Amino acid sequence: MKLPFSLFLALRYLKPKRTFVSIITLISVLGVTLGVTVLILVIAVMTGFDRELRQKVVDFDAHVTVSTQDVLREWPDLMVKINSTPGVVASAPFVQGPVIVEFQNRRLAPIIRGIDPEEQEKVVPIRKFVKYGELNLEGDSAVLGIELARKLDIEIGDRLTVYSPGNLGQILDGIKKLEGQTGEQERAAIDELRDVVLPKELTVTGIYETGHYLHDSEFLLVPVHIGQELYGLEDAVHG
Repeated sequence: MKLPFSLFLALRYLKPKRTFVSIITLISVLGVTLGVTVLILVIAVMTGFDRELRQKVVDFDAHVTVSTQDVLREWPDLMVKINSTPGVVASAPFVQGPVIVEFQNRRLAPIIRGIDPEEQEKVVPIRKFVKYGELNLEGDSAVLGIELARKLDIEIGDRLTVYSPGNLGQILDGIKKLEGQTGEQERAAIDELRDVVLPKELTVTGIYETGHYLHDSEFLLVPVHIGQELYGLEDAVHG
């Protein structure tokens, strides 16, 4: 049987006349095999790591965020336009910004994110990350990341206090109203200012864990109406 030239040449050098297997040839073949195997293994590991990292980021944040320098007041109409755009699966409103959180004399400055759980679940599956409690954002409630919960040493059912810098403008306006006021007008201005300055107390109903340290340590999820109240947005949202 006549062998193809390439196969004949390979067998010729793998089985030389003097020795059954050439040591140099064997080392060369094993070296190339080992190198290719290691390369494939490294590529597979790095590809898996990159995919896992992307998934952790995308699972907590939407692919695209729509916002302006101010706030969105006609956001329901905007949602209709966004949802009618080809390729868009769903959209959800949010309020987001820094706050000061206090629990048993421990104070941190995480980011509060006001969401509508039902609409948000259509965009990002946050519910699957809840490790303790549940994604219950009815009334004055909050769900926070596991690292943030550890820093505050807080558990399900505990109540934390939230101070928002979003009402600083209202506080300054209230102080200006106090200037030159007397009697009933002064008392009314003080009562109005007290309503602005008073912090918000929220009950922890759930603790989530995404595996991404930034998300688990920096975010506090609350109902969208709580976010609007803390930032004095009325019916508007940030995006």
